[in-house]
Amino acid sequence: MASIRGKICSLMTAAQNVNPSAHPDAVAKMKKLAAKYMDVKLPKGYSFEKETTQNGTKYHIVQKSGRENARKVLYYIHGGCYIAGLTNNYHSFVRDFCDMDDGITVILLDYKTAPEYKYPVQLDEAEDLWDELTNRQGYREENIIIGGDSSGGNLALALMLKIRDKGKTMPAGAFLLSPWTDMTMSGNSYAMNYQKDIEIGERKAILTDEKRKMLMESDIYSFIGNADRCSPYLSPLFASYEGFPPMFFAVGESEMLLDDTLGVVKKLEKAHIPVICERKPDMFHSYVLYKNMMPESKDSYLKIRQFVREQLVLNGE
Repeated sequence: MASIRGKICSLMTAAQNVNPSAHPDAVAKMKKLAAKYMDVKLPKGYSFEKETTQNGTKYHIVQKSGRENARKVLYYIHGGCYIAGLTNNYHSFVRDFCDMDDGITVILLDYKTAPEYKYPVQLDEAEDLWDELTNRQGYREENIIIGGDSSGGNLALALMLKIRDKGKTMPAGAFLLSPWTDMTMSGNSYAMNYQKDIEIGERKAILTDEKRKMLMESDIYSFIGNADRCSPYLSPLFASYEGFPPMFFAVGESEMLLDDTLGVVKKLEKAHIPVICERKPDMFHSYVLYKNMMPESKDSYLKIRQFVREQLVLNGE
């Protein structure tokens, strides 16, 4: 059962429900909400910069003051259905990673959003930033760990598939929070958790074939454009995972995207890739982002932190 704080956070998150059946203005709602939280607010002791690659890809850098030359990197990709932009809650989520060991440099991709920009724009930007870090700035791949949530988890997986498929060196590992991996909505959890999912579900409704079709054709999926939904770069659930580094997943058991995670985990295990899957009962989509507000999130966050430590071979705080 969820903690008291977990229940409170669930109520707060439910207020942001963007199910297009109940909220036809879901895209406008997401963009309006995100616009309120664009100003970066970090406490004293951290530095923040906005940068752009030579190809025009925007990104942010967060570092611990006094550790600006840290050569270990967390490359993080934010969620929001590819519709919401990079909000300050992500800077708050990642900044504690900067404190580890002699410091970790956090890089946040500020990709162009849908529906104005569609696939493969975001994937091209993600790859461009990877090349910026590894080729132009000289960060070593074994010193980089990738992170992402929801659509950011989708993009992180697509980026890693692209890196592998092009024969480039893979990162040290990756952690993903409730990644969106199946644009065809084929998992049983879509119907099973439709009434439980507080963000994109409906409390008193059943996911009929008609509702499924409506959801898939809604602006929530607008970033796809006319691309093939079954492409592994759009739906990483349909990819193979040979050659991947160690992976960590965190997913709530009350979310529609539960099987999006479990399906990828199963494929990683089949490919004999070291993988950890943290499943939290009664938890909602991307619950780990609330690490400062509820114990379930804090618990998973600390496990992710240990995973990062092990993959980047960090020794002490």
